[in-house]
Amino acid sequence: MARSSAEALNLLNSILEFSPQRMVSGSQVVLILDALAAAQDPALVARFPAVLAICARRGIELDSQGLFARYWGSNPKRQNLEKLLFVSAELFRREKIPAPGNLLAIADGLASRHVHLVDAEAVALVNGPTVAVAEMLALLRTFAADLKSPAAEKPSAAAAGPIRRRWSPQLNRILDLLFPDKQKELVCKRLQGVHLTKTEREYYSRVVKKKLAAIADAEMQELARLLVQRPSGRRAHPP
Repeated sequence: MARSSAEALNLLNSILEFSPQRMVSGSQVVLILDALAAAQDPALVARFPAVLAICARRGIELDSQGLFARYWGSNPKRQNLEKLLFVSAELFRREKIPAPGNLLAIADGLASRHVHLVDAEAVALVNGPTVAVAEMLALLRTFAADLKSPAAEKPSAAAAGPIRRRWSPQLNRILDLLFPDKQKELVCKRLQGVHLTKTEREYYSRVVKKKLAAIADAEMQELARLLVQRPSGRRAHPP
């Protein structure tokens, strides 16, 4: 197996087996899915829809160009990716599990070539193993259940559309204090449900979302309240 594939599978193991809450980027997801589609172990390939469940949990949209751009339409690796994406989408539909962004649209575009797999009991990969759909389904159910939490049950901003809460007039001033102009613009776009370009999505995920997560952290909020309430001349003890 190529080094990049081995690294991708090591990352997969660390996400699925040791830390289901570990952060993962869209580009890492592409590497993982590509490695699974090329794996020779059916037990590994069966994890394909579980990775997609994690994407759905974390609001990661699939990048079809990133998945397919490296391969011609007849390339075996592309054929395997197409089959696994199509079958996975059918499992998400069948089980009524929220799918990651773009998965169902990608699968609809593949239907003319892979519709025979709708009711298939197994997926035969080109130059690879045959994978039981039942095993893929079992893993999907497991990780879809394991990744549920109060936060996961709420629709993501991307899925729910614009956030229509009536914000106070001082929000604009607070955003100015916390975010540079470009970051503030992306926050406002997300609030309004405005479509982000691929570059904007990557920057939002890499920088802005992490800053928002830090602001939302309960310990950080407690620290802020403590320091705001403390008289300016009084020294705080270091943590």
